[in-house]
Amino acid sequence: MQCKITNNSALNIDELSPLIDDLASHIQNKMGFASMPAITMQDDVDNADVLLGRTAQYDPDNRVITVYVTKRHPKDIMRSIAHEFIHHAQNERGEFDKFPITTTTGYAQQDPHLRKMEKEAYLKGNMCFRDWEDGYKRNLMESIHRQNKLSRRNDTMKIHKWKNNELNRLLMEKFGYGEAKPTEDDNEQLEEAGCNSGNRKDKAHKHDEEEEKKASGEETVEEGAYNRSKEEEEDEKEQQNEGEVPAGLKKYQDEQKAQKAKQGDDKEDKDKDDEKEDKSKSGDKLEMETDTKDKDKDGETDDKVPAFLYKEGDEEIQEESFRDRVRALMEQVLELE
Repeated sequence: MQCKITNNSALNIDELSPLIDDLASHIQNKMGFASMPAITMQDDVDNADVLLGRTAQYDPDNRVITVYVTKRHPKDIMRSIAHEFIHHAQNERGEFDKFPITTTTGYAQQDPHLRKMEKEAYLKGNMCFRDWEDGYKRNLMESIHRQNKLSRRNDTMKIHKWKNNELNRLLMEKFGYGEAKPTEDDNEQLEEAGCNSGNRKDKAHKHDEEEEKKASGEETVEEGAYNRSKEEEEDEKEQQNEGEVPAGLKKYQDEQKAQKAKQGDDKEDKDKDDEKEDKSKSGDKLEMETDTKDKDKDGETDDKVPAFLYKEGDEEIQEESFRDRVRALMEQVLELE
């Protein structure tokens, strides 16, 4: 239910009227009165010049709130309206009918009943206005936040869609399926996201040049060669069989095979180098000779023994130093390992 607002002032209330209606609905829900009072916005220059002049008043007989608005802040005007709304609730409860009402100077101090009514109007009027103001600001901020969040989400979705389309186009070119031209939706998304301003300028400039060449009937050699290459490319596509691998994809596969072969050769070379390195670390092998004279005294003449056993002239010396030589040889082998 809206209030009937009469504007008898020079104040522009186009923005203020919806706020007054919202405040009136809030106080009505809090106080529980049935009908809405009328509101009159009144100019009074003389009253505005008085330091402690009137701010607002309520007429219980006609149920009209009069607010003096000259040189006042809109928020202060609404606070006065909230105060008078409490008097309107008191009027509906019959508070004005219990005792004769006099509004002479000092009535709020001399009449206990009127003092109680004024206490309620100041307390509940100001608190209703404060609660309404805080709730209105909170709802306004939440609405702005939701709008900004929705706007950011839409922009993000548009950019993601453009990125996916661009990736698809590059893959098509990579595997030789031709260049996929951007759609009108892609261009619109780029324009909205602010990503296509440079492309638009280049296209516009190129379009102007083409129009000038068409008007003069001229065609450059480069353009002719470009058109011929396009025609040759289309002919090649028409001659392709259904099962034939596209040229771009075949080239990519050949590159992958060459790369794998190169990796295999590198691995083989590395293994050979490692083998040579192991041999160099192991040192020279010990020269061996068939033990035909059973130099090691094991009863066998077809096994291998160190050659130095046959190079020594004195067999007795060989037999005495055999164990020492074998022990030194074993220590040498252990050190190499």
